[in-house]
Amino acid sequence: MQESAEDPTIYEVIRAEHAGISQLLEELRGEEADEPEELLATVRDQLERHARAEEAVFYDVLVQSGDEKLRTLAREAEAEHSEVRRLLAELEAMPADDAKWAAGVESLALAVQRHVEREESEIFTAMEAILDDDQARTLAETFEAMEARVESEEAA
Repeated sequence: MQESAEDPTIYEVIRAEHAGISQLLEELRGEEADEPEELLATVRDQLERHARAEEAVFYDVLVQSGDEKLRTLAREAEAEHSEVRRLLAELEAMPADDAKWAAGVESLALAVQRHVEREESEIFTAMEAILDDDQARTLAETFEAMEARVESEEAA
């Protein structure tokens, strides 16, 4: 399929998802969250779907580039995903009224924020040097298809 200038690039898709996840984390940080455990499950599902698609599609471009610095960027980003998964697991293991809940949510939000900032600066810059606009649009389509696949796996 020929990509058009109206189709989003991988950077636009990922930035939009980062914004949505940040919004959910802000809600989770708030003390007025009606069902914090349910909201955490939504955050977890979105983060997992996003991370798996990034790892399989986005970071794979860095790995396949043959450049050791780019491979290192991908490995470091995947390590950040692992840290976020660990923090999520810790939160899921405790009730929202636990004294450590708010600190856990804060740790999670900060870890995600650091990852997003690094990704949108260092990794996007590296990717922009590798991909032209058409490739970035095609990669966005592949990324979204991977997320849909992960979502259907989760639903099964």
